[in-house]
Amino acid sequence: MVARLGIVRKYPPSQTGVMKINYNLNVSKTKELVVDYRRSGNQLQYIEIGNEPVDKVHSYKYLGVTITDKLEWGEHVKTILIKTNRRMFLLRKLNSFKLDTTLISLFYKATIDTIFTFCLVAWDGNTTVKDMGKLNTLVRKARRVYQCQDLKSVEELLAWTTQRKVQSILSNEHPLSHRLEYSSRTGRPIVIRCRTERYRRSFLPRAVLSLADAYCRNRFSVNAGSTFLAFSSVLPFYRL
Repeated sequence: MVARLGIVRKYPPSQTGVMKINYNLNVSKTKELVVDYRRSGNQLQYIEIGNEPVDKVHSYKYLGVTITDKLEWGEHVKTILIKTNRRMFLLRKLNSFKLDTTLISLFYKATIDTIFTFCLVAWDGNTTVKDMGKLNTLVRKARRVYQCQDLKSVEELLAWTTQRKVQSILSNEHPLSHRLEYSSRTGRPIVIRCRTERYRRSFLPRAVLSLADAYCRNRFSVNAGSTFLAFSSVLPFYRL
């Protein structure tokens, strides 16, 4: 599979949408990221804009998420650890001041927990066990700082965020709602067939699998045409 992100094709100036709206594109700030899973690499030609070549990068930070040309999330996890470790210093300081645990918990959820949960459903499914261990180690450190065992692990955060996203897809006219199919006989969600492990561990197949498991455990109920999800335990997510 080869995909080019942020492609600007080489067209004559009269045919480009850039020229039609009189918008000057800054080529020095334009990057090209080629997603290619082949081991041999790609042989695609460089893109040019106004006779200036566009830089080809192996990773790019887009909307707060670091994307690589292999769709691996090690660099993004590394960025998360750097941010959260800086905030852990402030958490230790607040605990040394004998601050109320409620306020410390509020600080943790506002400054550290939000970093974990940002776009979690998009990248956490394909995170390696090693990177997940690093994230959970930081959560355990935070538990020891102010002696609170109620902090959710990264797996629990993933289950919670996935549940919220699935509820949003089912309750609204979401663009992904048409991808959910149900059995005409039993009404059970049909599991999406996946050809690759990478796709199977992505959000949508993983969410549909969780819906099907919840249905089989009689924790998926339908009332008056509206769908309500009842998850009494952490949903199973399969990892390598």
